[in-house]
Amino acid sequence: MFFRLFRQCGAHLAGRSPVGRLLAGWLVLLTLLGGYWLHLHQTHVSLLEQAQTLTHLRGQQTAHALALQTNALLRKIDYLTGHLTDHWTQDEDKKAREALLRAHLALPDGALSSVSVTDANGLVLYSTLAGRSGAPTEPQDTSDRTYFHAHLHGGTPQLFVGQPVRDRVSGEWTVPFSRPLIRNGTFAGVVIVAVSSAHLSRNLRALYPNAEDVAALVLGSGRFMAHSGPLEVALETSVPADRPYLVHPDLEEGSFTAVAPVDGVERYYAWHRVPGYPVVAAIGLSVETTFATVQKTVRDSRTQNALGSLLILLSALLFSALWLRHARQASELAQARERMEKLVTHVPGFLYQFLLTADGQSSMPYCSPGVEALFGVTPEALGHNAAPLFERIHPDDLAPVHETIQRSVAKLMPWRAEYRILDPQGHTRWLLGESNPEPTEDGGILWHGYIRDVTDEHLAAERLRENEQRLRQAIGAVGDGLWAWDLENDELTLDERSNEMLGRPGIETTDPAADIFALVHPFDHTADHQEQYANIFANPDKPLSGSFRLRKTSGEWVWVRTRGRVVDRDGQGRPVRVVGTFSDITERVADAQLRRALLDHSVAAIALMDPQRRILKANGRASAIFAPPGRNLADMEAPQFHASPQHEASMAEHYRRLRETGQINLELPLLDNRGTERWFDAHAVMLDPTDPQSKVVWTLIDISDKRDARAALAAEQLRLRTVLERFPGGVLIEDENGIISSANQGLCELLDIPDLPGELIGLQHETLCKRLGTERAAWLHQPAPDSTGEKRRSIEVDSENNSTMEVDWLPIEHEGRRLGRVWLLRDITERKTRERKLYELAATDALTGLPNRRSFMACLDAAIDALQREPERRGALLMLDLDHFKQINDSFGHGTGDDVLRHVSHLIRQSLRQQDDAARLGGEEFAALLHDVSLDEARALAERLRQAVENSPAATVSGAIRFTTSIGLTPLTGRDPARLLSRADRALYNAKSAGRNRVCLLDEGAD
Repeated sequence: MFFRLFRQCGAHLAGRSPVGRLLAGWLVLLTLLGGYWLHLHQTHVSLLEQAQTLTHLRGQQTAHALALQTNALLRKIDYLTGHLTDHWTQDEDKKAREALLRAHLALPDGALSSVSVTDANGLVLYSTLAGRSGAPTEPQDTSDRTYFHAHLHGGTPQLFVGQPVRDRVSGEWTVPFSRPLIRNGTFAGVVIVAVSSAHLSRNLRALYPNAEDVAALVLGSGRFMAHSGPLEVALETSVPADRPYLVHPDLEEGSFTAVAPVDGVERYYAWHRVPGYPVVAAIGLSVETTFATVQKTVRDSRTQNALGSLLILLSALLFSALWLRHARQASELAQARERMEKLVTHVPGFLYQFLLTADGQSSMPYCSPGVEALFGVTPEALGHNAAPLFERIHPDDLAPVHETIQRSVAKLMPWRAEYRILDPQGHTRWLLGESNPEPTEDGGILWHGYIRDVTDEHLAAERLRENEQRLRQAIGAVGDGLWAWDLENDELTLDERSNEMLGRPGIETTDPAADIFALVHPFDHTADHQEQYANIFANPDKPLSGSFRLRKTSGEWVWVRTRGRVVDRDGQGRPVRVVGTFSDITERVADAQLRRALLDHSVAAIALMDPQRRILKANGRASAIFAPPGRNLADMEAPQFHASPQHEASMAEHYRRLRETGQINLELPLLDNRGTERWFDAHAVMLDPTDPQSKVVWTLIDISDKRDARAALAAEQLRLRTVLERFPGGVLIEDENGIISSANQGLCELLDIPDLPGELIGLQHETLCKRLGTERAAWLHQPAPDSTGEKRRSIEVDSENNSTMEVDWLPIEHEGRRLGRVWLLRDITERKTRERKLYELAATDALTGLPNRRSFMACLDAAIDALQREPERRGALLMLDLDHFKQINDSFGHGTGDDVLRHVSHLIRQSLRQQDDAARLGGEEFAALLHDVSLDEARALAERLRQAVENSPAATVSGAIRFTTSIGLTPLTGRDPARLLSRADRALYNAKSAGRNRVCLLDEGAD
């Protein structure tokens, strides 16, 4: 308005007179000079804004680069801790130490401070600091550390970045990176890799060596992880809680200006989150230092332009030239604006400015004509009120659009929304809007942006989704899995079905391609990961295919068939994405392997022959038997292997029966590749029984050894029958199932079986026992089926006819396997009669007929054992000796003495009870064992015996001879028979010492 007024005045004056034209010229000169200074001011402002923009861009780029560099370091540490955890969990100490060595080699010098491993209670099991000077000798407790509590309470077993701590041994600041040790699903400890904070800070200090600009790594908690400035101060300080990356954890990057808490310097900060880790990379540029050069440039420019303006005032010519140039620029600007207006009318969609005032009113200060085609509203109608635009938005999308606007207002972030509208014709169309906000001086927000129609793109995307869904349904019907290889990032995405094949949870996953290639079986690697990657770029049009094994999470292997091809390329035509399928062919491969194993490793020779009996195919066993050295069995003719022309002639009849029945079995002699005749059990089957000219599969099993064994068995059986018939007794043989396989005539005679031996063969053991009756069946002892300890048993039995038989049972075993059993029966009546006579002679005193000393000692041992089992029973032992017996022998002779001893033996039998045992111990000494008597009863029995001897003279050849006896008595106690006899003997000695012809008692207390 001001310029137009001056321009009109200048034209009026110039048209009236030269002075007027001069004044008009000076007026124009002053006008241009004022406009120039205004333009110069705007240029300075723009320069400062441009410097700020460049500083912002440089800061963001530097922060982003620092974040990527930090991400690479953290991923390397993550990978190393993962390997250390895996090897330590699997108790692979050697591999764990190799992984530790790789950690030292993989990280820069001075980066790795220590590696430690704790148990589930926080006690350090292993540390690389062990053995260093100053290192504690006792196990260190880390249960108070933050990283230990983070893993102790569960969660995903992933890398945890802890707050910097001062090492208890070295005293340096370190950042702990840790992973949990999980054994069988249970927390077993923590692996800690400590990285030197000083090393990290030195790298940051190399980025900004001066003290004005700084770089730092900040944890999600606000603690510094590393700092290019004073390290000790920084690591003990946290950033203020109002920093944007703490207030807005959903933002990935940003910038702000603030005073640093470490050194109090005002800086412009740019930050970027490290991908995948709770770490923020931030750089700070000193405001004073960064803009000092620009501000000096502005000051110098103003000084120079002031001098220039003075020169312009002194030079009318220069003033006129500047005025003309300004006019020319204005004309060019108008032309450019006109061209822009024409261009905007042809742009699909429309450009706009959207203004939202502080009181909530909305308008569009500028809007290109394209808005009318989409919304049916003219740009002029929207200049003061933008409500008509919102009235066209689809009701379901109106609220989401308002929400995106409010988020853009709240965070001054770019606005982007995709939504539907109803155009003037009532059709639904999809629009995509994008704009950048900036605050206005009056507190409002002004957006500059562009809205375009994306309906066709939406329809194409919808059709693509439908096609993809149909493809997934088709692949799901056949059980295949999908995979996609992102070649730019070298990552493989597996769908739910592919992960199910690998034993993983049925979800879609994305992993580094190298990790998936690592699952391939070592024997199935046709090319490694890098070679496959290179082959795709070398032959992008060649489909990928192959079969191999992949290791499942359980350690098992699954066979897969994969097919794929390149589906996406970049602008230069290079592949960027490969898509393919996985087919589980484990069962198919197993069937094929089984068929190969059955054919190639079968003990049978298998051959396929045509109707002319030419061999078409044969397995390895058939080739080994029949193929001559250096020749292939295929295409050879079967007749040449027959052992004789007669066998060859018989094959016509066999083939006739084969065509009638479809299969035959026969035993056939054939010549092997050494010309040796061998017998085979041959089985032939027609591939197509309905076709007389069908091919025939012959299966041959070598039975040469079997035939020889049968002949040898027949000979052995003949020998066995001969032995059975000649055996002096009975023989019964049964197999492992208790069925009689052999018997002889002697068995039938001894057991009074009326049948012939051959009639017993085939009977069950139980059936034979029923025929024999209970008593004789017991003779045929049969152990329990699970008895493994009984190897032999012999018994002696008395039969009904007063005969005695010996029955031996023997098992038949071979290599620990029980094959049957045999019974041998012999009549031993005569032998037993001789044995009884010999026993009586050995146990009886020949003179008196009483048991001798050895027999009596056996009775005494038995009585003591009975008293031990039944303490309530009682008994007594007495010993008697004839008084002055030597005088009888000396006076009358030994014959008379023998008569006296026989008389005494008779008196002892009469005086004692039937259950008592008496014996002659030797000479004139006798003993008696009294059962079930009290001590008083025993004394009475002894006294009765003494009186009988005293009152009954012995009738001898020398006449009647009277004599007496002395008796020693003791109770039957204790366990030692020798001690009992000694006690009774002392009692006898006491009786003789007391005057003879008496009974003396010696109780057990006298021992």
